[in-house]
Amino acid sequence: MVAFTGNDPRTATLKDAQTVSGVGIILAKSSVANKLQVGAATDVPIGVSVGESSRDADQVLETANATVSFFPMGGVHMIASQTGITYETGDLVYLKGSGRVNKTAGSDKLVGVYVGTGVTTATAGELIPVNTTQCATA
Repeated sequence: MVAFTGNDPRTATLKDAQTVSGVGIILAKSSVANKLQVGAATDVPIGVSVGESSRDADQVLETANATVSFFPMGGVHMIASQTGITYETGDLVYLKGSGRVNKTAGSDKLVGVYVGTGVTTATAGELIPVNTTQCATA
């Protein structure tokens, strides 16, 4: 399965104390200049992680000046969902805590449109196909 299409990956530095646990996590601008953070519900999505953030020599996730590779929003991306969410083709997908998504609106930022054939996520972080061309920009 291809996780991402149509973009070249970028690399960014994370805000201190932030780590990324794997592929498909939504990243957003942080309050620190030129650093990203794991997206929260009201953040404007910037990109989707390609994998986990950097590790130190002991293979522990770094928490100061950690880096992460990501694909900018746009096109179809495989994005990490919260657990127990039933998606149907065409459902709108919104950013939630920990950089994951579900289909409940509210004041949460729109990430895109679910373009799969229907699924109920069994585990947190399960990847779902989302067309992010409709991603919220404000």
